[in-house]
Amino acid sequence: MTKSSLLASLYLFLAGAACAQTSAIDTHAAVDAQLRANAQEHGIPAQAVLVLHNSDILYRNATGTTALEGGTPVTPKTVFSVYSVSKLFAITLTMQLQEEGKLDISAPASRYVGSLPHSWRNIRIDQFLNHVSGVPEYFDGNDFSRPFPPSLEAVFANLKDLPVSAPGERTRYTNTNNLVIAAVLESVTGTPYRTLLRQRIIEPLGLQETWFDLADVPKARLVDSYRAQEGQIVPDMSIAWPDYSAAHVGGYMTLDDVGKFMSAIAHGRLVSRAELLRLWQPYKFANGNVGFFATGWDYGESGRWHEVGHDGGAKVRVRILFDENLDDHYIVIYLTNGNKDGVWSRTLVDSVQTLILPK
Repeated sequence: MTKSSLLASLYLFLAGAACAQTSAIDTHAAVDAQLRANAQEHGIPAQAVLVLHNSDILYRNATGTTALEGGTPVTPKTVFSVYSVSKLFAITLTMQLQEEGKLDISAPASRYVGSLPHSWRNIRIDQFLNHVSGVPEYFDGNDFSRPFPPSLEAVFANLKDLPVSAPGERTRYTNTNNLVIAAVLESVTGTPYRTLLRQRIIEPLGLQETWFDLADVPKARLVDSYRAQEGQIVPDMSIAWPDYSAAHVGGYMTLDDVGKFMSAIAHGRLVSRAELLRLWQPYKFANGNVGFFATGWDYGESGRWHEVGHDGGAKVRVRILFDENLDDHYIVIYLTNGNKDGVWSRTLVDSVQTLILPK
């Protein structure tokens, strides 16, 4: 190689590196600006956002304060309630046992749980996972002053005489579905759900800032929770969820721990990538239409990208975007503690996603 061609190659390398660095700086500034705009437009007190591309961190930041009055600045060490993102742990455990051949999600859940109501006996596990089981909700969402059933068995007993919609005909999102999944997991493994969660996910991944009991959460780092009411932001109601609800709600996590969990999923460390791609197919109805879920994960498409994830209380959302396989993927995690206008978490994630995906 001549001296002139060597210099030309070096120039192109340095120019490319400078361009990549500038692009990264520009992306970070753009996402920063978007978070400020989201906070102002929607009245969001606290936000924490992480964006990963394969193993690289593209963006990581936290803004706002933990409470409207007397709060402290939010950091990546701040703890957020993740609400129904908690369901992804139960779903992942189910996918693990499916891959290990210890259960069959195409089988009726009653094969593993004998205490289910008689009218539920033919409903398959995948129908519970995909919220097409037709079973009713186990609590009154309009009146949380009413006591919860004392046990999982009591839940099923209370619901045994209530009508069930035809399984497999339409999506009906209920938390009861995940209680059935938890019962299946406990029956198959002979292990309490919380112990299973710790042994198979929390300890192997080193999730030291993930809690499923509010009493264990460091309160000084926990955000206050808010909700929208007539265009104003007001303190959220406090719900004393029962112990058995951990399969659908009750997780508290820091931004980085959510990132560890989602990254482990995308890299096939909990369930193989081949099994993920097989199971991440939207539920198909008899009429040819597809549902909103793919083995319990929200499912969507954006151009050439497949999207899987889950929301939590309309305040947080996690999403994995991948092309035909998981070799190239993005992860977007957007945590908040509420807002003034009821903005959907999907809107917030989309606002960041458009800034980071390749054009």
